[in-house]
Amino acid sequence: MSALLRQIPANIPQDIRKIRIENSHLTELPRGSFENVSALEYLWLNFNNITVMHIKSLEYLPALKELRLQGNKLSSVPWTAFQDTPTLKILDLKHNRLDVLPEHALRYLPNLTYLDLSSNQLTIISRDVFYNWPVYQRSQRTEGPLEAISNAVLALHDNPWICDCRLRGFVQFIKSVGPPIILMNSYLTCSGPKFRTGKFFHEVELNSCTKPLTSALDTNLTVPAGLNITLTCFVQASPSPAVWWTYALKLLRTFNVSTEPISEDTVRSELLIPAARPADAGNYTCTAANFLGNASVAVNLRV
Repeated sequence: MSALLRQIPANIPQDIRKIRIENSHLTELPRGSFENVSALEYLWLNFNNITVMHIKSLEYLPALKELRLQGNKLSSVPWTAFQDTPTLKILDLKHNRLDVLPEHALRYLPNLTYLDLSSNQLTIISRDVFYNWPVYQRSQRTEGPLEAISNAVLALHDNPWICDCRLRGFVQFIKSVGPPIILMNSYLTCSGPKFRTGKFFHEVELNSCTKPLTSALDTNLTVPAGLNITLTCFVQASPSPAVWWTYALKLLRTFNVSTEPISEDTVRSELLIPAARPADAGNYTCTAANFLGNASVAVNLRV
């Protein structure tokens, strides 16, 4: 079809079984995009500029077997849209901008034999995404008569995975997965944190997530006026927390704060007060927070 198309044509023959619109100017798939082509089996929309996919864009496509959306600009997909495509076997979403994969994402794709999510922006996902996938669930059944289960090829490589505690379950899943689920590339690599960049999943052991625990070597400090003083706090947490200092008094000066990891689950935060003055005396609080909670420790300074 014409490379100048900006929307799905309205005059497509009703009995058509394959549509291929590539390297065009499509930007969205609106509701009912294919309502008059219910016999459609193959839909290729690669290398367009699609950024939006309506939750009912695949309505009236019960016979669809193959959907290819490679090389578009999708940052999210309305996964419940696949309730309208129960026979879908091939879903190609590589080279998009997907950064989230919700736990229900694969629930409505019971007959997939090929799923490509490579070269997106996925950083953290739960193993429950795959535990909820009917293809995986069928493979885990141990009771009743055995059924023939088709292999399902899964591509997840070339995503910027952040290998901290939040990815622990997914890494364990990747290490243990086997037929009928076959990884196109089993050597998934970490893009962060820095000390794990470039490591393969099978090389890392990830700990469970923990809420911050703060401490200080000395919570009461006295310093003569005019001298520099450094306040230090330590935070144990996973994933790495945000850390900041607050000062109880109203007279504030700009101080230098540095925070750096000293081990896998511990960071050190230092607040430097140059040429301390009596007005700098008071309580300084070091606070740390991650998605599990927050904690703080106070350091009292006398000048």
